[in-house]
Amino acid sequence: MSRDEQYVKAYMEHKTISRRGLFRALTNGATRTPTESGDSLTATLSAEQIVRLVPRPPKAIEEVLFQQICDGCGECQKACPEQVIAIEGELAQLTLDYGYCSQCGECSKSCPTGALHGSTIDNGLRPSFLPSCQNALFGDCYLCQEACPQNAIQLEDDSLPVVNEQQCDGCGRCKQGCPFSSITLSL
Repeated sequence: MSRDEQYVKAYMEHKTISRRGLFRALTNGATRTPTESGDSLTATLSAEQIVRLVPRPPKAIEEVLFQQICDGCGECQKACPEQVIAIEGELAQLTLDYGYCSQCGECSKSCPTGALHGSTIDNGLRPSFLPSCQNALFGDCYLCQEACPQNAIQLEDDSLPVVNEQQCDGCGRCKQGCPFSSITLSL
C-alpha cells in the first residue's frame, strides 16, 4: 500500500489526517491511471464518468470528491434557513419539492469537511414545463418568470416558457412560484 493510499485509508477509517495529507492523497488518487490503483471499480469508471444523480447544495465540489469528503454530519442541514437540505445515504442533497434554495451560503459556511467549498452556486437543476402550463394553455401567466431572481425564464404568449441555461442556477423559485404544479426540476 502506497503512502497516499495510507492517507486515504486513515481518513476514511479514523478521520485523523492532516489537511495537507488529505489533499495530497485525493489529488494523487485522481491523477492515477486505473491500472496503478488496482481497483476494479476504478478501472471501469473515471472521474469524468461519475455524474451527479441527485442535486447537491450550492458550492458542492465535483461529485467524485463530494462522495469521498462529505461525511453526512448534517451541519449544512441545520444551517439551512430554507430547510431544503436532507442527508440521504450519508450525503447532503437538495430537496426542492416544497421549498427553494435562497443560496444564502449558510450551508457552505457551516460545512466542516470542505465538501461545500466549491466555486459555483449552480446545482445543475433545470426546470421543465409540463403541458399544463397556464401560459401555454391560456397565455398571460408570468408567475414563474416573476419568481426567477436570475431572469432566466423567457415567455411568449400561448407557448411553454424557455429557460436560458447559462443564467439559471437551479434555485427552484420558479417551481415554488407556480401554483399549478406545471414545473419539474431535473439534473
